[in-house]
Amino acid sequence: MPFVFLKEAPPTGGTFLDKSVKEVHLMSTIPSTQTIRKPKVGEILSLQVEDLDPRGRGIATVGGQVLFIKESLPGDQVQVQLTRVRPDLMEGKLLKVEAGAAQRVVPRCQHFGPCGGCDLQHMSYPSQVDWKAKLLVEILRREGGLKSLAPLQVVPMEDPWAYRSKMEFSFGQQGDRITLGLHQRASFQRVVDILQCHIAPASVSQLLQAIKEVANQFPLRSYNPKIHQGFWRYAVIRSSLHTGELMLLLVTNEGPREPIDALAAQLPARVPALKSVTWGISTKVSDVAVAERMSLVYGADWLEDRVGPIRFQIKPTNFVQPNLVLASQIYESIRQAASLTGKEAVYDLYCGIGLIALSLGPQAQVVYGVESEPENVACAQHNAALNGLENISFLCGKVEDLLKGRALFKAGPKPDLIVLDPPRAGLHWQVYAPLLDSKAPRLVYLSCNPVSLSRDLKILLERDPGYQLDSVQLFDFFPHTTHMEVLATLRRR
Repeated sequence: MPFVFLKEAPPTGGTFLDKSVKEVHLMSTIPSTQTIRKPKVGEILSLQVEDLDPRGRGIATVGGQVLFIKESLPGDQVQVQLTRVRPDLMEGKLLKVEAGAAQRVVPRCQHFGPCGGCDLQHMSYPSQVDWKAKLLVEILRREGGLKSLAPLQVVPMEDPWAYRSKMEFSFGQQGDRITLGLHQRASFQRVVDILQCHIAPASVSQLLQAIKEVANQFPLRSYNPKIHQGFWRYAVIRSSLHTGELMLLLVTNEGPREPIDALAAQLPARVPALKSVTWGISTKVSDVAVAERMSLVYGADWLEDRVGPIRFQIKPTNFVQPNLVLASQIYESIRQAASLTGKEAVYDLYCGIGLIALSLGPQAQVVYGVESEPENVACAQHNAALNGLENISFLCGKVEDLLKGRALFKAGPKPDLIVLDPPRAGLHWQVYAPLLDSKAPRLVYLSCNPVSLSRDLKILLERDPGYQLDSVQLFDFFPHTTHMEVLATLRRR
């Protein structure tokens, strides 16, 4: 059974794992002339699962059609009830695992299944990594046209639990009680009330419970996205791998300040790791944890952490890789691929708060970071000073704008290394030409979306055969989910 892929790219900003994708186009090996009985909704079947799709759903065949079954694994013998039957798509509800596959394990989390946070907790961790490696190779070949690949290097986590440094929880409502957790799988309105989240540090779950206890002292309801009413919206919790400290951003609708002051007064005593509380207000209809205005109500408005030898500070809305354990290994891999001697000019495009630039600064002559968000640029400049790195400059602007006409590379020294870490949608189409015209000896591309990475690699390699794909590394940044981080290195022949 081959993997199932999207026929076309999802909308800008989406990925091949995007839960909002409505239609999946199937590759079928079933002869069209075969006489097939049409399955019906509600029918209960016993069948064997053959594979997983890129979203972690089990795949079986029924009457010549592909059937998707959540929470099932290849090799499972399962009892399934058909819930959706269309000519191009069938889905079923798992009723019972009659005989489990060898890689099936008992999920650690009591919320697994309904909770939309994890997809693969029922699969042994080594099997998860093996599946992701197989999926990545398939994507590189299908989407990138890369028929001959060097052996894929896979970097798993030693401990696949408590790895996330940022968690974004949503407030919900059960009767008169405020809940707080993650969205229910395939739902933008229902929230699973989380007691303990095993992919975050234990202190995060402790803070989660304390927030609910204090919030329920007030007669305010959670925000309802359907009617655009309610007070409580989000709790964004960041944790420092180095210090163990926590930073909390509470996002609410317009409303009274008293409950926020109560949280700021009571939470630090209940959760000693909490060092910062910021209040953000959002009146936007869109259901995203972005505040229109923010104010600090307790502690400092920054959190300090380390990645390798680099010390850095972040504010509540800065983007940082959510798995700093493996991030340090990625930055080390980039350093090794760069083979810097202290004489090189490095360009870090889409640099965020500049952690890659900061990690390369000590080995390079000069480093330029490019980032479109002014707050991230300010944070990157602050962190460069914090580490005493005077050979790094950060520029604020869109990469495609600053590269137009090769302006950036003409204004600065010729690049010896270009690092790319674009958004999930991949490179802007205007970036290809100036990137290739630079003739940089090395290009390093870091991506959280193997599909957009593969398509970009295909374009770069086809337009300039002088580049060759030197290596591809899979870093399992997100255990128990279908997501991955991929590092590709290109060298000029």
